Order: sequence, then C-alpha cells, then structure tokens
Amino acid sequence: MGSFVRKPDDLSDLQGQFLASLSHEIRTPLSGILGMTDLLLETQLSDDQSEYVAATRLCAENLLEIMNVTLEYSALAANRVIIEKTEFSLRHTLESVVGEYAFKAKAKGLQIETAFNENLPETVIGDALHLKQLLGHLISNAVKFTSAGGVEINAGVASNSDSGTRLRIQVRDTGIGIPASQLATIFESFRQLETGLARGHSGLGLGLAVVQKLASLLQGSVSVSSELGKGSTFTLDLPLRLAPEAGPRKVELKKVRGRVLVVDDNAMAQTVASHALRRQAFEVQCAGDGLSAVDAASKSQFDVILMDLQMPGLDGFETVERIRKLPGYGATPIIAVTANCSSDYRDRCASCGMQDFLAKPVRTRDLVQTVEKYLEAS
Repeated sequence: MGSFVRKPDDLSDLQGQFLASLSHEIRTPLSGILGMTDLLLETQLSDDQSEYVAATRLCAENLLEIMNVTLEYSALAANRVIIEKTEFSLRHTLESVVGEYAFKAKAKGLQIETAFNENLPETVIGDALHLKQLLGHLISNAVKFTSAGGVEINAGVASNSDSGTRLRIQVRDTGIGIPASQLATIFESFRQLETGLARGHSGLGLGLAVVQKLASLLQGSVSVSSELGKGSTFTLDLPLRLAPEAGPRKVELKKVRGRVLVVDDNAMAQTVASHALRRQAFEVQCAGDGLSAVDAASKSQFDVILMDLQMPGLDGFETVERIRKLPGYGATPIIAVTANCSSDYRDRCASCGMQDFLAKPVRTRDLVQTVEKYLEAS
C-alpha cells in the first residue's frame, strides 16, 4: 500500500480550521474580561481600584492585539484574505479607529491628536475593514513605542484622478525612533528593533509586516521616516473610489430605544451585553441556545437580535434561518456577534440575511452604538 500524503490545500484548510477554533476559544473569555472591566469602570471606584481595573483591561487588550496580528498574518500568508469594495464613511471610519486606541494612550499619559483635512471625501468605495486594520496597527505601534509626548494622525488627499482619490495618512509619534541601519528591514516578518531602547517592549514583530502586506493587497504603499530618540512617521497611501453623490435625504427624529434579544450560550457574554444595553434604557431578553431564541421570537416581537454563531445544537446560522420564517421577522436587524471573525464567516452571515457583524471581544460602546444604528434606520 502506498503511504498517505496530505495535500498542501488540505494542510492549509486544517491550519485555517485550527486558527478559527483557537480564535473562538481565546476571544470568548477575553470578551468577558474586557466587557466586565468596561462595566466596572463605569461604577464608583476608588483611585486605587480604578488603576487596578485599568491595568487589567490594558493587559487583556495587549493579549487581544497579539492574537489578532497572529491570525491576520496567518491569513495573509495563506492567501485567505478577501478584499472587499463597499461604500463607507471615510471620516467616521478613521475616527472610530482613533477612538479604539484612545484608552490605551491615556493609560500611558499620552495624547492622541488628529488633523483630518477638509478635502477628505465624505463617502468612498473601498475596503473599510482592512483600512481600519492598517491604521490600527500603525497607531498601536506608535503608542507602544512612545513613553512621553503623543501621537498625531493626519489624513488628507494626496492626489485625485478620474477614477478616484488617493488617501494619505501619516502617523507621527514622539517615541524611541528607529536607527537608520534598520529602516530598510522594519517591515520584515518577526522583526523587532535591536536597540536597547526597544527591549522592554513585548510583541511578535508581525504588526508592520501585516501593514505592508495589506497595503500591497489594497494597491497602496507604506513608508517610514525616523530619527533615533525623537520619533517616527509612517505614511500610508491608498487608492479609493469616490462614491456617487446621493440626493438630499429627509431626516426624521425617531425613537431609538427598543427590545433586544441577546442569543449566546456563554453566560458571561449575556451578562455583559444585557448590562450594557439596559444601562442605555433598552429592554433586553437573553436566550442561551438556538431553540430558546426561536421560541422567544415566536412569542414576542424584538426590534434587534444579537446572534452568537457557534452554539451547541442549533447554531447561529440555522437559528437565523428559522427566525426569518416567523411572522414579522423578515427584515428585523440581526447582528452576528461571534469570536470567529474570518472572511468565510462574514460572507456566510451576509448570505444568510444578517445585517451586520461584530467580532468578539466587542467593546460595550460599539455594541450599543450598533444596536442604536439599526433602530434609528428602522
């Protein structure tokens, strides 16, 4: 008998399945840690208690960052990254990324300043998800290697053409800087600064490698200039298409509070989501599995449903399929909230009729804002 040899494609698929499973198992407890610390920081705490909770949250965010960059690099190396072309608000996207790193910068006593040029187009067509990843890595890197001063993010239009616009983003910091001898290799995989100034900073050395690979996939470029001991400036250039101008839209004030069904087999995830939403005057009901969710929806009308995807028995996709068949649920906003953030899962969510996708760990403010967005649009 001949020996069995696994094909490269099979090995790649197996690696992808393993990473997806690992992501889910790590993101689930991290969601509880980050969510509970968010809720705890909103309560009355002593100065010492606030410091302890903030430190705990910072450690959890560092762990999440390491996991995210590992998964991103693995997906890029295996050519599993799908580039999307969707319409999105450019300024809002940039501001949301900066907001995500404001807490980490504040914890280090740093200021994050932004300067967005007035010539930035309001709506563009491109890959918002990977733009956020690119900018997030650059800001995270700047905050990580800066101990005093701050970080400045400038954004504007580098050039215009008939086909669209070229976005230029510069991230400047007042950190340790990069030796001239290492500037040529700073975007290589697993590359860490060899200067003694950087030895106290943890990390895998993959963030900038991911930035360069993603920028190339998006037909853009990234470069760096730096002076040792004074800071660095990373410049990102990306092509974007201009979205067609829409006509004037009538704006109506609508009630945004409503009834939310939280579907998740993890009790901690239920607690975090329900507390965050109830604090904003939403009425919340939780279901611990798919069958319970279908039963709850058949007995009551919900305005928004937050749906975990990986549950025992009836998974999230099957649950959505059954709920869609119930009277009154043909167009109800259903938002996937899952620890598996792969492109395949995102595509499956869209194809089965879910309106949005949130990757765990979800910040409580993002969860609330997403629910509000769909209630305002209804």
